[in-house]
Amino acid sequence: MHRPFLRPLALIVFTVLASFTLAHQPALDDKAKVALDQRILEDSKKGSEILKNLTYLSDTIGPRLTGSSNLKRATEWGAAKMKEYGLADVHFEPWTIPEGWQRGHAHAKLIDPDTGRTLSIASMGWSPGTGGKVEADVVMLKATKIEDLDAHKGKLKGVVVLSGPPVKLKSLEETAKPDGSPTSAAVGGGFGGGGPKKSFEEFRAFQAARADFLVKEGVVAILQDAGKHFGLLFTTGSWGGKDRPSATNRIATASVAHNHYEMLWRLANRPEPARTRIEIDIDNRFIPGPIVVNNVIGEIKGSEKPDEFVVIGAHLDSWDLGQGTTDNGTGTCIVLETARLLARCGTPPRRTIRFCLFTGEEQGLHGSQEYCKKHKEEMPRTSVCIVHDTGTGKVIGLGSGSNPSAQALLESELVSLKEIGLKDFTTRPGGGSDHVSFAKAGVPGFALKQEVATYRFTHHSQADTLDRAQELDLIQGAQVMAVSAMRIANLQDLLAREKK
Repeated sequence: MHRPFLRPLALIVFTVLASFTLAHQPALDDKAKVALDQRILEDSKKGSEILKNLTYLSDTIGPRLTGSSNLKRATEWGAAKMKEYGLADVHFEPWTIPEGWQRGHAHAKLIDPDTGRTLSIASMGWSPGTGGKVEADVVMLKATKIEDLDAHKGKLKGVVVLSGPPVKLKSLEETAKPDGSPTSAAVGGGFGGGGPKKSFEEFRAFQAARADFLVKEGVVAILQDAGKHFGLLFTTGSWGGKDRPSATNRIATASVAHNHYEMLWRLANRPEPARTRIEIDIDNRFIPGPIVVNNVIGEIKGSEKPDEFVVIGAHLDSWDLGQGTTDNGTGTCIVLETARLLARCGTPPRRTIRFCLFTGEEQGLHGSQEYCKKHKEEMPRTSVCIVHDTGTGKVIGLGSGSNPSAQALLESELVSLKEIGLKDFTTRPGGGSDHVSFAKAGVPGFALKQEVATYRFTHHSQADTLDRAQELDLIQGAQVMAVSAMRIANLQDLLAREKK
């Protein structure tokens, strides 16, 4: 018999019973945990959406400079994906930057000696232009401490300054090795080059004094060694905080392909009366602020402890010389794939798993810092933050080495991941990504350790493109994130804090 009035009642009863069941499910025993691990691992091999999402992010949206329209489109796309995958409370968390920046052209050529050589250069982010074509002598600034600057007083007006000796590139074989910094292909070098070791405070003081000095002297531009093989360029930079001076009293700064920089350094080192002179033309645009940008947040609610959190994150912003595929489209799409896998696994976590796509990471971890400020009261209830941020390589370690008690616990909990290559639990998390913001807020912050997989070549360069993606290793990265997130969310207690 058709009784339509019973349908709403039945639905209410079913919903209440389902909610009661989820909220009062018993803790998983070891056998059930392993079975859940295997279910997640098997499901990850079926119909992965990582490469599809990464292709869309790289080709259709493109590079995602903080404050740009491309980043705005990417945040909207990321939120839509989270909703499509069934996450709860998907929303934007806005914060502001003081000014935006848009890259224009950057051209340079050698005019003395007149070899007809065009130089390969790229502006550093938030750097101004030269105000048109300028012909200028190229000189070396030999200064490693503030007192050294006096020797250059009155000699730098209208010149282009080389920032220091060329870096010494590691061999191709050394650059491809998995140990060491995931981003460094160079040894030594830097502005001023050589000199005694400085504390961070001394280094920052010297940087500030040098910048003021070069502005007052009227330097046209600063050139830095890109420090990469194959003529690749490099970019970085930031607005530097709310008190940064306006664009009118900053200096155009650009990276130069390593072999071209070496040539300029050799030429500038010739004895007088030989001189080195270039034509340079850089045009960038500043966009008045403040400009609103957004972190993208979504959750799988915890069934037993919804007010305790496991944060899984990556940064959505990128630099703009390439497509932003491996830095950090790969991490972004792994976070989304982790969300997809866990939302459909059929077993809710005890704690809430929160998925975060941070912005402004490339300019100084700004988005994750803003997250930690906004969620300050939740920090004592946040068990961990795990980020994926070094490209397409296979995950081989979990950066828990700075937290010995967590390290031992996770090594015993994540046995299922050893069979897919996660074997290093002793490595320290390092710096340079959004987990650092959480560590400073007192939360265990771990960065996944990965095989290099060309990352030192592609990092911040025009080679950061979709063809570098390795789908099977990205699937493995999602497997590591998904199992780790679920295991930590299901622990009896929050991960122990590192003792201060």
